[in-house]
Amino acid sequence: MNVDIESLGTFSRTAQEGAQRAAENLTGMTGIETAVDVTEVTLASADDLARADERVGIAIDFEGGIDGTSLLTFSPETEETLLDTLLPGEGLDKSAVEEVGNVVTSGFVGGWADHLETTIDITPPEYVEGSGEELLDEVGFDRNQAFVFRSEVSAVGEELDIEFHMFPDDDSLREMLTGGEDQIPVEKLTTLREMARTGAETASETVSAMTGIDTGVDITQLSFVPVEAVPGELADRQHVGVVLEFEGVLGGYILILFDEASARDVVTALVPGTDEVESFEGPQRSAMKEIGNVMTSSFIDGWANVLDTTIDISPPQFVHDMGRAVAQSVVARLGQRQAFAFLFDATLRADDREFDCEIYAIPDESGLQSALDDLDPDATAERTTKAGSL
Repeated sequence: MNVDIESLGTFSRTAQEGAQRAAENLTGMTGIETAVDVTEVTLASADDLARADERVGIAIDFEGGIDGTSLLTFSPETEETLLDTLLPGEGLDKSAVEEVGNVVTSGFVGGWADHLETTIDITPPEYVEGSGEELLDEVGFDRNQAFVFRSEVSAVGEELDIEFHMFPDDDSLREMLTGGEDQIPVEKLTTLREMARTGAETASETVSAMTGIDTGVDITQLSFVPVEAVPGELADRQHVGVVLEFEGVLGGYILILFDEASARDVVTALVPGTDEVESFEGPQRSAMKEIGNVMTSSFIDGWANVLDTTIDISPPQFVHDMGRAVAQSVVARLGQRQAFAFLFDATLRADDREFDCEIYAIPDESGLQSALDDLDPDATAERTTKAGSL
């Protein structure tokens, strides 16, 4: 299937509007002030979506201008908060949760119906519970699914963990996303995502080799979001790391961001004689720039190799700030030349300690389009580069 970028952008905006309406519905029903943290179109596989934690949710099918299945899920704690608001002191009532799901899903679907100028019917809500993977199986998620519309909703003053996934069927996707002039084969995007996954694995090996901290790639995914929504993809906490620009046939930006505790572990391992890191100045800052630079080379070299080109990397710019503030500076530059962004993100974690490193790659849209035109979908990153064996 080919994907038209303009259509993908249009429906990304539609999904965002539906998410806003859903949050308003939830606020009106519970009195809890809610907000949409992020809405994205994700090129997804089951592994990308299958969270390991236990969740409860509401599954609803829809048909009309668009056909498919939706899944609204909560953490058990969020379910308890909602029920305490709706039914104080009365305990679990699945029918109340189903009604929440029905009202919230109606908001999402209503946004699509307005855009398509049609009626979209929904089935009665079905209460489901289990692990992320079990819930995907429960709703009959197609393991070969291409794009999934995903939103996260939070609240002001409350700990809420709410996710909404909309799974259009293949025919609906094809009708929505094909037919324009700027088309990209999904197979090529999948290849590029796998290249990013391989690059993230090599970056993880780099961290392990340089610091002695054994890390692995927790998740890698490719999302399509409005440029101004990119900061919402980053965790709203302090990060330490680097921002680099890459240029060539494929240009864009790389963000390597450690949480503060992980950054201290990295500096302690890299700077001789360091027992405790009180600030990220002098040799500590240099260490962060060094590991960020090497990790970026590890990540990008696979792309350059498969695209049979050279991609130059700028000197690393050290950052120590809230994740969303770091992203704002990149967005300010990207937003001058494009409205949407393909965002590659990977999370590195360690098995034996609390460790979190996030890698974000945001290619320039025009360069990405050109690079994909020349990309062989059968290409792989299993070659040797200066970063090592990918």
